[in-house]
Amino acid sequence: MSFDLYFCRQDRSLPAIAELKEYFAASGLFKTTDTEDGRVQFWYQNEATGVYCDFSYSPLDAAELEGSGSGGLSFNLNYVRPSFFAYETMPLVEAFCRRFNLDVEDPQEQTVGPAETSRLIRTWLAQNQQAMGAVVKMAKEEDMELHYLPEPEATAWWEYMSIRQRIENALNEDVFVPSLMILLGPTQQLFTMMVWQTDVTQFFPRCRYVLMHREKKRMFGTKVETGLVAYDSVIAALGALLDDYELDGLTIKYLKPDKTARLAQVVQTLELSPVDLGQHTQIATDRFHDVALF
Repeated sequence: MSFDLYFCRQDRSLPAIAELKEYFAASGLFKTTDTEDGRVQFWYQNEATGVYCDFSYSPLDAAELEGSGSGGLSFNLNYVRPSFFAYETMPLVEAFCRRFNLDVEDPQEQTVGPAETSRLIRTWLAQNQQAMGAVVKMAKEEDMELHYLPEPEATAWWEYMSIRQRIENALNEDVFVPSLMILLGPTQQLFTMMVWQTDVTQFFPRCRYVLMHREKKRMFGTKVETGLVAYDSVIAALGALLDDYELDGLTIKYLKPDKTARLAQVVQTLELSPVDLGQHTQIATDRFHDVALF
């Protein structure tokens, strides 16, 4: 099941393939593949977020062109994905249409007109929800597992991971910029998590849990402890030690190198919940959904 769009001009002309290849190559996120039948696929994949989609060109003969306004350009995005797949890819559709003066034909809504990111996102979200209804029914019949992460948590993960590398590249200070992980636990519940390296200064992007490693003093020596702490508890404990970093409208808490004097004391006050990471699996972004069906 997938969401498909077609691109057209009133005069039924198409951009030259050389122009298309140059356009998609310029972003650095597309891979171009030529097939023996003349089809060209422009595959988009963002390693930071796991989001992917494809644009493609398929040559049509004269008879096909005479009966169709859609030409041979199309876009494809799968369903049963988190909402941020649409948030990231629909702006690509609008930018593509603007560059080549194309209208978009949406067979889901049976419309033809200018590409508008917000409208395309709404359409995909609605269609994705319908698709999830069918998938849930099939999953029950075939005893399939479906993994769910609430949309606000999934989107917060995506917003941060989209800009994480840019933050790291822009920093002049020695501050760790962690990745966020999406984990599947033994109860088959998903959650987002980051690792806190308590001996360094770092960013604290919003997630559900923080994984900590610390040395706890005992009567005879010290003991290394590992466990989870709720993100809100960590932020509350660090309090005024944290500063705000802003980029693209997103505000992220971070600990600056000049505010570490009380850090060791704060680390000792937090209560850790033991966790066996061997029973958890990091899950890819195309293996869960964020549609609240129940």
